[in-house]
Amino acid sequence: MLTADRSNLRRRRRLFILSLALALTSLSLPLPSEAQLGGKPEKSSFSVSYTQASGAFTPLWVAQEAGLFKKHGLDASLKLLNSQVALQALVAGEVDVISSGPDLVNARLQNVPVKYIGGSLQRFIFQLWGAKGVNTLADLRGKTIAVTTPRTSTEIAARESIKKTAVITEKDVSFLYVQTIPAILTAIINGKTAAGTLSAPNTLKARDAGLNLLIDIAQINVPGLHLAYGTTEKSIKANPNLLYAFMKATAEATLLARQNPAVAKKAIGKFTDTNDVNMIDGTYEQFAPYWDGNLALRTEPIQGQLMYLDEKEFPRVKEARPQDFIDNDFADYLRTSGFLQSLGAPK
Repeated sequence: MLTADRSNLRRRRRLFILSLALALTSLSLPLPSEAQLGGKPEKSSFSVSYTQASGAFTPLWVAQEAGLFKKHGLDASLKLLNSQVALQALVAGEVDVISSGPDLVNARLQNVPVKYIGGSLQRFIFQLWGAKGVNTLADLRGKTIAVTTPRTSTEIAARESIKKTAVITEKDVSFLYVQTIPAILTAIINGKTAAGTLSAPNTLKARDAGLNLLIDIAQINVPGLHLAYGTTEKSIKANPNLLYAFMKATAEATLLARQNPAVAKKAIGKFTDTNDVNMIDGTYEQFAPYWDGNLALRTEPIQGQLMYLDEKEFPRVKEARPQDFIDNDFADYLRTSGFLQSLGAPK
């Protein structure tokens, strides 16, 4: 009996050591997505959406116009879709990636299996413009600010910038939701609202219309997902090299847009449908200082979005962690593989 017990003990020790060795080996292996990166895209056809003709999306436009998607093996198409339609198309598999703001945070909290994989603008590049006669923030007391939709980037940017300047409080103003940024400009000009959150080129149209700049939100650095890229968890697992090719093209285009203004301005003119040199130059100058080719997502912009969500509408927000919304494997591999360094990106 004693011999049998000793034999069983030795067998259990061997099994324990073997299990421990396997566990340590698995820890040293790369994650599945990382192990697969760097190969040929799983398919050549690729589609990405953008929400409006705003200079924020210039990196995507440059990637298309400069042939960078094609360079990295993608036969790409760019689709102009509003945020809601874009999300529906993503889930239905009709687009591979959507370029968006904080909308995917809301979607994931409602059990839509999506994640952000990169971001070119992680602060809000907006300006708050006042109607004629509204010359300062103090003039907004008791008045209305136009934004796109509730609890998305234009509203959050306005609220956070008001907090930072501390001239008035959020309670001093109300918000009017008009769906699009061009509609915000129209609402200000037509007197339906006292102010509105705008991005270029609409900021330049506001200036030409004689409106008053109240806050340059970009300069006060409100963290936010002004331009981020999202996809489904299914696509992350099934098409890692397709997504990595997209990230390579986007990183290269972002750096090219900053280094070669002529290429970026040509793309801006085409996609905003304008030949107005001042409009194109102004759009470029508003966005170019803030484009980030590293693409790795930070948690602060997502935390900022979570703070604005209503627990009654989003019960899961109480337990949500910013990290749950991010997959930085692709952006990290841009760095660790040496790809960014090969483009001359800062370390």
